[in-house]
Amino acid sequence: MKIVIAGGTGFIGRALDERLSRAGHSGWIVSRSSAKAPGTAPNGAGSFRVVEWDRLEEDPSELAGVEAIVNLAGEPISQRWTNSAKKRIRESRIETAAKLGALLERAKADPQVLVQASGVNAYGFSDSASFTEDSPTTDSDFLSSVVRDWEQAAKRIPARRRALLRFGIVLGNGGGALPSMLLPFRAMAGGPVGSGRQWMSWIHLQDLTRLIVHALENDSLSGPINAVSPEPARNEQFGRAAARALGRPYWLVAPSLPLKLALGEMSELLLKGQRVLPDKALQSGFRFDFPEIQPALDDLLR
Repeated sequence: MKIVIAGGTGFIGRALDERLSRAGHSGWIVSRSSAKAPGTAPNGAGSFRVVEWDRLEEDPSELAGVEAIVNLAGEPISQRWTNSAKKRIRESRIETAAKLGALLERAKADPQVLVQASGVNAYGFSDSASFTEDSPTTDSDFLSSVVRDWEQAAKRIPARRRALLRFGIVLGNGGGALPSMLLPFRAMAGGPVGSGRQWMSWIHLQDLTRLIVHALENDSLSGPINAVSPEPARNEQFGRAAARALGRPYWLVAPSLPLKLALGEMSELLLKGQRVLPDKALQSGFRFDFPEIQPALDDLLR
């Protein structure tokens, strides 16, 4: 399959590139710079090459034969949410979707499927509710409004089928949230954050890339798809699992007020949560390699 990956040089994109290459797929990783080397399968079965946005805007014709789009592009949310950061987070997602749509239209491309990154923040925060793809969404806070605008912007990208993967917290080595989440434990100061009762909807990076490929190849999957483990964890469960995997103590509470003062509005990501379930993925036959938090962290930290 000929695939365009936007955001393919990032944490998730690099892992996806390797998985798709090993499966014999090939295509383009669209990036601001071609200095980042493209991934190539060790067995030569398939490969992706980096192509700059500027070059495609000059001549998008090489995208004419694209069969699938994976859009992962967007400014990281793990930063203090100043007004300028909020603007970058929102506009980077909307502008990338608009660029992709315009380029594919100029190339007269007719892709079969779009797999669009999104977020479980669409459902808002809750201590007690469980959310599936049938649950109502909200725009009552910053991130839920970003997800709303992101999914709306994805409609500009032409595709016969659209799969909107709403990511939970992606756990993997070499990027994402996990390295920062583990810092207190590595410093022998791990413990619950706030009450420790808030839910974490998470997914192992290996399962996420497998689910993206599953969505590309499964014609029955469309619309919102929750990209999360079937076993969400309380913050306290995550902390105890991390401490056990690292062989570190679990004892020091991180109070809510200092986190709010240090991180501002972004502290919501740590102090609030939601219990999100992957009903659509399971109903489509997808099986998770890491459904539970302890084996997932043991795998990543061993």
